[in-house]
Amino acid sequence: MADTPENQADYPQHGNQKKGCGFPMLRLLAVISLSMGTVVDYAVGAYKGKGTGEQSLLREIFSCIEIDDIVLGDRYFPSFFLMADLKNIRADGIFRGQAQRHYDFRTGERIGKYDHIASWKKPKKPTWMKQEQYDAYPDLMPVREFKVAGNVYVTTFLDAKTYPKQDLAKIYCRRWDIEINLRSIKSIMEMDMLSCKTPAMVLKEIGIHFLAYNGIRLIMAEACVKHDALPWQVSFKGTVQLIDEFMPHFLNSSDEKSEKLYNEMLRLVVKNKVGNRPGRVEPRVIKQRSKPFPTMQIPRTIAKTRLEKNRDKLILKHAEA
Repeated sequence: MADTPENQADYPQHGNQKKGCGFPMLRLLAVISLSMGTVVDYAVGAYKGKGTGEQSLLREIFSCIEIDDIVLGDRYFPSFFLMADLKNIRADGIFRGQAQRHYDFRTGERIGKYDHIASWKKPKKPTWMKQEQYDAYPDLMPVREFKVAGNVYVTTFLDAKTYPKQDLAKIYCRRWDIEINLRSIKSIMEMDMLSCKTPAMVLKEIGIHFLAYNGIRLIMAEACVKHDALPWQVSFKGTVQLIDEFMPHFLNSSDEKSEKLYNEMLRLVVKNKVGNRPGRVEPRVIKQRSKPFPTMQIPRTIAKTRLEKNRDKLILKHAEA
């Protein structure tokens, strides 16, 4: 499943954002497994500039999508070329319809109410694409468009009898689980604010965050296999808290006792269930207003030394008066 944060506040930020630091904000796209929640692959680019959009980043890691995969994504992704590429590797996709595209359900091959197969025309050749690659795409491509509960979806699943539109819409609703996974990475793994100061180290910091995140997800998957549970129904934060509690015992125990402790931890992991909240939506706003203080752009020790010097000057000034 391909996904990405949807607004500027969701992108990882560099901890040192003063003017001239040269690496203030990133655009990050991750392909996340819907079944396990692990990060399959990811791409990092500049927040602004040519060739830094989500489509460009997805092309960099498109090879991680394999045959029979189902790709879910927001309305930014369903382009002619992406849908054709999915078909070429025999994968499928379900996306929300783009706002700028006109969907006329009176045209094309009608297969139900607000459900039809439209023929998308090949657009002009993008500047980044080679001519031979562009020529390999068909001039027309069948794409299924349907509407459920006022929302328009586009998909490569053309058979309405095998894949009813209501079932496809329910599958797309699972995309909310990916939003929860992204929140876990940014908030629980504390990746919303990066601390390294050079581009190379920032990329390594992102990789370490994802490595640790996937390690926790694999522990959750192992616990679910052993105790007959589903990974997306287990609390990620609860698992992190359990690992923190058990870690000192692992470091001071024999191999035999550590194995028993590990099995006990797996049993407790599946006890931390998340709530069943279908159709949940959350506003993209910040609950607490930021305090009216400037950002710290120098080391804390230097700032404290300056404050102490100013304080001593004021004391001497008042003493002389």
